[in-house]
Amino acid sequence: MPFSYVFYDIPDDNLRRKVSEALKDYGLQRLQKSVFCGYLTYNKAHELSLILDDLIGDEEADVRIIFVPNSFVDKVIIVREMYSIDAREVIIV
Repeated sequence: MPFSYVFYDIPDDNLRRKVSEALKDYGLQRLQKSVFCGYLTYNKAHELSLILDDLIGDEEADVRIIFVPNSFVDKVIIVREMYSIDAREVIIV
């Protein structure tokens, strides 16, 4: 199953909260304030994109779901982290 990152820039606080809740509902974990990550199938990512598009409606937002090969997941240089991701806590949906 592909590993994915979801990046977003949403000016409206209420909408940003709704989007982050939807991402959590899909088993993604917060990596940074505007970045979530986790394992998603392409079908689940597409389903999530439709839900997010409905939530966003006509509001201003930039949301991107980016897949990375599983072999790249461990190839990260972390300078400093605020949120610790525990692979045992990642839920596969």
